[in-house]
Amino acid sequence: MAEAERHDDASAECGACQHSRLQLILLALAFASGAFLAWQTAGTLLMIFGGLLLAVLLDAATRGLQHLLPLGRGACFAIVCTLSAGMILMGIAWGGYTIVQEWDALHRVLTSQLKGIGDRLAEMGVQTPGPRGGRITDEQIASILLPDPAGLFGQARTALGTAGDVLLMLFIGFFVGLNPAAYRRGLASLIPRSRRCVVLGIVDDMAETLRWWLVGQVVTIVVVALSIALALMALGTPGALVLGLLAGLLNFIPYLGAFVGAVPIALAASSQGSTMVFWVIAIYLLIQIIEGYVLTPLVQRRTVHIQPAHALGMQMLMGTLFGAVGIALAAPLQAVLRVAVIRSSTGDADQA
Repeated sequence: MAEAERHDDASAECGACQHSRLQLILLALAFASGAFLAWQTAGTLLMIFGGLLLAVLLDAATRGLQHLLPLGRGACFAIVCTLSAGMILMGIAWGGYTIVQEWDALHRVLTSQLKGIGDRLAEMGVQTPGPRGGRITDEQIASILLPDPAGLFGQARTALGTAGDVLLMLFIGFFVGLNPAAYRRGLASLIPRSRRCVVLGIVDDMAETLRWWLVGQVVTIVVVALSIALALMALGTPGALVLGLLAGLLNFIPYLGAFVGAVPIALAASSQGSTMVFWVIAIYLLIQIIEGYVLTPLVQRRTVHIQPAHALGMQMLMGTLFGAVGIALAAPLQAVLRVAVIRSSTGDADQA
């Protein structure tokens, strides 16, 4: 009798073990299928994430305006969209021609400086290997740093495809930002009641983190762009407006963007002599230090802090997989993923 019971227990344990293995296999297959689907639709997913970033930014501006004006959300959202569109159109109308002119002049300056550097390296016997068995031309290097303005409008088909993606991203941002509560309720309806509060709490924390991160980025981009442009104008550096705008936009990419933005600034200043390069780089570093240690911590106190090595690793991974778009979206994606992992594993809202 006892032997029969032991046999039954062993059979039950064996059945439970096989059931656990089956569950593990199915879980692995589901994860692999999800990873493969995400890989195949990565471009679309990144575009959707970009639209959600825009929606979060519009929502943050609307919330801020609601604190200033005694108006409803719809009216404040309309004001934000109108002001944003007006500022973009005014910037294009007022500064578009000037920026194109400066871009053209800056491209010529960079090409000239790179040619001089290449000639000096050639005199020293140093050559950069190129695809034709010789050297990469200075014009090719300059086109990497700043594309030739004559070719900016020469790829109409590609531009149309990109414009369609951008337009779709704008629509996603507009509709989600118009009524985020409706999309939150739609998400809640898909979640079991037992997990609804936990999941929605994580989503709210992710949105809050992303909101403050984006506000901080917009503030730092504007401050850095204006500061560098004004400083370069005062020093007489060619292409000051374009260089300031480029440095501000690259500041959206933490750590890496600051180093990349310094290269064209140093090359443009080298046309005025080595002393000017020293002053330009010193001012650039001062602005970046103030931004990194004073401005950013002040405006992003409610966001998660990501270690530099983690951020650079994520940028390298996203850049390898998805190119420039992946690098640009690496930081906000890493921020929300970190919040999601910490909240789901600890349930503590104060540990991120």
